[in-house]
Amino acid sequence: MNHGKFDFHIHTDIIGCANKTMSIENILATCAAAGCTAIAITDHLNQPDQLPQHRIIRDRLLNLRSPIDVYFGAELNYSARNVDFFYDENIRDEYGFQFALGGIHETFTDTYDLKTIIDIQHRHHLMTCRNPLVDVLVHPYWFSKSQFVKKGFPPFQTMKDVPASYARELGQVAMDTGTAIEINSHSMLDPAYINADFVKEYIDYLAVIAETGATFALGSDAHDIGQLNGIQDAWAVAETLHLSAHRIYKPKCKPLLTAPPS
Repeated sequence: MNHGKFDFHIHTDIIGCANKTMSIENILATCAAAGCTAIAITDHLNQPDQLPQHRIIRDRLLNLRSPIDVYFGAELNYSARNVDFFYDENIRDEYGFQFALGGIHETFTDTYDLKTIIDIQHRHHLMTCRNPLVDVLVHPYWFSKSQFVKKGFPPFQTMKDVPASYARELGQVAMDTGTAIEINSHSMLDPAYINADFVKEYIDYLAVIAETGATFALGSDAHDIGQLNGIQDAWAVAETLHLSAHRIYKPKCKPLLTAPPS
């Protein structure tokens, strides 16, 4: 591997979206054992009442010694169609966030029309990249299966309906804005969660983006301790795409926690 072994998308049990196995102590030990050289804690930040939990996360990190470098970030989600994230410079600075992931987690339509759904996703991907406070676009074209079932939509199970022109445009906008595109191991590459044909098509989609020269971020998106080892799938895709070290995202600041000298 010609680049760092990073995992810059990890959730904890503190916010509540990850289960009880995802204590910060368990995360640090598991990631170190998996060979990670740097990680980030990036719980969801969708609304004001989640800010106190983020302060708890940061305080706990500062009271620990870590075997690997650790950054402190947040994952931002759109709360409504064409509405910006709940996040600004004041929140970033007051709570000490070192970087932000962002992306769309909803279809934002109650009527099934695949082209409309894809167009909404693509428009929000571009919005995310153009937001100067967002460093990484998370898991493009991830959809909650339960959301589709609840709305009575057929499952989204192929990338063939996403135009290659959308991938090229996203790659170019990401290049222009300096935003990294995430290679997400659990949500987009996990064979226990997604069928093998989709995974292959998704890697082909990422390859089109890679042709533009865009940079990529590596993340497990783990919500359970058993999902952290899946980051190796993201590392493998980075190798498949022949991404050099300078095209793999890493926060430009000093880690919140630094590994002891070897």
